[in-house]
Amino acid sequence: MFRVPGLRVPSRVFMLRTLFLASAAISLPLPASAQAPAATSEIRIASGPLTAALNRLASATGLQILYDAGLSNGRVSQGYSGPSNSENALRAVLAGTGLTYVFTGARTVTLSAPGTSEGFVGGDDAVMLDTIDVTTASGAAAAETARRDAPYQKPGSSAYISAEQVERFGNSTAGDVFKSTPGVIASGNHSGGASVDVNIRGMQGQSRVKVAIDGTQQSSTTWRGYLGVDERVYIDPDLIGGINIEKGPTGGAEGAGATGGVVGIRTLNAEDIVRDGETYGVRFKAGTSDNAIDPAARNTFDQRTDAPDLFDLENGSASIAAGATTENFDFIAAVARRKTGNYFAGERDPTALDGKRPNTAPGAEAFNTSEDSLSLLMKGTVRFGDDHTLKLGYTRFESDFGEAMGSLLFNNADYYRQLKLSSVATDTFTSNYRYDPVSELVDLRVNAWASHVDQDTRIAQAVPGNLEQWGYIPADDPRCAETWTYGGDVNNTSRIDTAFGGLVLNYGASYLLEDANGEAFCSRGFTRDSCFPIIVGGAVVLQPSVGTRDIGSLFSTGEWQATDWLKFNAGLRYDTYSLVDKGPEAVAGEDERDGGRLNPSISVTVEPIPGFQLYALYAEGLRPPTLRETMGSDGNVISNPDLDPEVQKNWEVGANYLKDGFLTDSDKVRLKGSYFVNHSENYISRVPSNAGPGQPVFTFDNLDRAMFSGFEASAQYDAGVFFSEAAVTYYSDYEFCRDSSNCGGTVQYDYAVNHIPPEIFVSVTAGLRFFDEKLVIGGRMIHASDRLVPVDSSDAQRTADWAPYTVYDAYASYELNDNVTLDIKAENLGDLYYIGAMDGWTPAPGRTIRASLTARF
Repeated sequence: MFRVPGLRVPSRVFMLRTLFLASAAISLPLPASAQAPAATSEIRIASGPLTAALNRLASATGLQILYDAGLSNGRVSQGYSGPSNSENALRAVLAGTGLTYVFTGARTVTLSAPGTSEGFVGGDDAVMLDTIDVTTASGAAAAETARRDAPYQKPGSSAYISAEQVERFGNSTAGDVFKSTPGVIASGNHSGGASVDVNIRGMQGQSRVKVAIDGTQQSSTTWRGYLGVDERVYIDPDLIGGINIEKGPTGGAEGAGATGGVVGIRTLNAEDIVRDGETYGVRFKAGTSDNAIDPAARNTFDQRTDAPDLFDLENGSASIAAGATTENFDFIAAVARRKTGNYFAGERDPTALDGKRPNTAPGAEAFNTSEDSLSLLMKGTVRFGDDHTLKLGYTRFESDFGEAMGSLLFNNADYYRQLKLSSVATDTFTSNYRYDPVSELVDLRVNAWASHVDQDTRIAQAVPGNLEQWGYIPADDPRCAETWTYGGDVNNTSRIDTAFGGLVLNYGASYLLEDANGEAFCSRGFTRDSCFPIIVGGAVVLQPSVGTRDIGSLFSTGEWQATDWLKFNAGLRYDTYSLVDKGPEAVAGEDERDGGRLNPSISVTVEPIPGFQLYALYAEGLRPPTLRETMGSDGNVISNPDLDPEVQKNWEVGANYLKDGFLTDSDKVRLKGSYFVNHSENYISRVPSNAGPGQPVFTFDNLDRAMFSGFEASAQYDAGVFFSEAAVTYYSDYEFCRDSSNCGGTVQYDYAVNHIPPEIFVSVTAGLRFFDEKLVIGGRMIHASDRLVPVDSSDAQRTADWAPYTVYDAYASYELNDNVTLDIKAENLGDLYYIGAMDGWTPAPGRTIRASLTARF
């Protein structure tokens, strides 16, 4: 039997006849970077094997096609080219094959062979299939259903966050959207404005995890003192259309050089705004919140405690998106503005943080947590010549936001103050071309993109400083950095129907170039024109990263559906890299480094009953050193040009279960669980330099290895009136080995200590729908335990920590009419005073009420 992924039909026939029923889905699940196929006025299906023709027909029309796999073996279709009439196309595809069909639902078809007892054959001797209840969708809804179900239909740990889930709890910061995803945490979630710094299973920072927005990369790292180095990507939550997450080494163009995983953020498309059957649409969103106040003037020391109310309208967000779609053209434009002040910490149970108390008092204003951002999005898609699609896009993000060095957050409270705001501006340009002719051998994609990040971040110290002693004023020193990143890839997908099962091949090449141009540590006038290097003992100790880093990749993946219950996946990727130091301290002969490696992956999936899968996988990946680690760094670190690249070797076993009609005829259940062991060889760590007086005290070196192992589970259940989601992560073991004989806990001064997640993290969401689903109410519980690794309590370590906590959120959504929806959310209902996991020394917001209105026309 050959079964196209994407269909789950509840029927006792599946159990009685076990593995002999095949189905073609509404639409084939697409890779995260692919867009849903656009509606066309014509269908073109090549002549050839009947199985391939039926698969193509199902994808193009949205038909559910049910048939015994043996019926298509050896049969050939003459294909079809003509208007997109589903039944005419079906009739033409089956012409000459001897098979007949019958519609058993509005969009459900069962095939049979005359003279057999299979399915519907007509006449008095017909054998009827059990009742099949299929809820179909079309257009954007069908594509979104496929994206949501994809993680429960593939080997390996992946996740999908829908726009609905983003809207439910993701409007505080962009990082909040990951709180219900197992194994994924946004680090420093309340510092750095709308930036996203993602941790996946303990892997974080220095390009270990790639956050790709529409397939692009924003290369931006910032030194945060005792908080280590963060990897910043900027996006407004209102412009997110969906998020796909792949954990560990990943195939395809986006996985090059990233060993921790890939977070693929898809911005809005026209299909997200234009309703099915319409040609244009507009979405307007506006909201306000309490518990935050405009930041005071810089170097203000007195924390305020008079938090504004919801209707004071001191904080707000608004966005408008307009889209149009026609037979050959799509367009969308959107703009978003977000302005929130410094928030106020919670008041309840402050003693839980005794010994770990930040400088923000319970119920008081958290300095340097404000954000004022403006975002712009434009995309246009042109379909021409029947087989060709071209999409061009541009996004702009700019923000003034508050942030502070870790030393300011926990040192002497007398120096805790409001700083001058940091600023960032990003520009992203995308172009995507697709050639998808009738042939099953060709589905070609060519992508090219560029991104630009220009940022000034504040590196204020815990004391005002002494100009005569230091030569600069640490109370307000910005770090100025500018990076252009360019990338491109070409890849093709071939689908081959063989006598030994279906085969899907994807192969291609990618290239990425980072061009970093950091400026020396600034002083005095606080403008770039007045920057100069800081020199101690004749050495430049705060040298920025200036140079280029490029990564090239050749990749191929294959999926072989050997039988209806057995599937194999395998891949090979060759990654190569080079680094060129262009900084003022570059030394000829030591200013270039390069390397490469072949990385394999393999998995096997067994499906004993439809919808239930068992899988095992092994994957390797390469993470080249960065310019900051090898060449130049503004983090008081001696660079090490002799670093070896990190090599990731992961294995995982797990199970998926997806079923519609679990307890009732209309409910849905989705389950995913896994056990993983992730090994990182040559793990790059910050260590003491032992360079002597007057020299920087840190450097980078390769540890022998680092290891994390643990369990993950996610579950979704939807019965219409009731729905729930749950995610659990438990880390069972960890290990850092400085060499083969010296293994143990964390390394003092190591950045990685800040990247180690809580031992247990749990998220549970539940809700109810009333009045034909016009009213939705629900809540969420989040629990985090202590950090997996005990933190060194010595003054030299100064690693940010948190106490275990449990917080509760609530929300309600009501459709006032077909066009307008009102949403109300309450975060941290108990007003708990706590520090979020991996959030540095910044306490989380106290009880916060948000209200928003969404209008669609």
